[in-house]
Amino acid sequence: MRRITTTIALLGLSVVALLNPTAASAASDVEVTSATLVARGIAVDLTITVTCPAGASGGAELILRQRSGDRVAYGSGWSPLNCTGEPQAVTGRVYAENGGLVFHKGIALASGGFELCQDGCDYPRFEGTVRITR
Repeated sequence: MRRITTTIALLGLSVVALLNPTAASAASDVEVTSATLVARGIAVDLTITVTCPAGASGGAELILRQRSGDRVAYGSGWSPLNCTGEPQAVTGRVYAENGGLVFHKGIALASGGFELCQDGCDYPRFEGTVRITR
């Protein structure tokens, strides 16, 4: 009986440990805040506001898609990230895909993810719409 009780207690603790977020996974408070055209639409400076645990670091992959007629302009970029525990603006340059369409003023879909490491790594994702301005 004692062995069964011990096994049940250990299983319960294991489940609790798996459900608790790690320091890095608590990081995913992300808001897409602005997008500004660069070089007549060849690139866009995309700014997101991120809140993540102090001491975590990594990088943010940035992806931007925008409808252009019956096609889609697409681009990607990257920005380093050093977490402070407070909301911080992170800006990365998203380059239009080579041979693709350029970006223009208007609504676009911004998405991406992070590699955040602090006592292990986590890979939270984000997505939101943003208005591209000049």
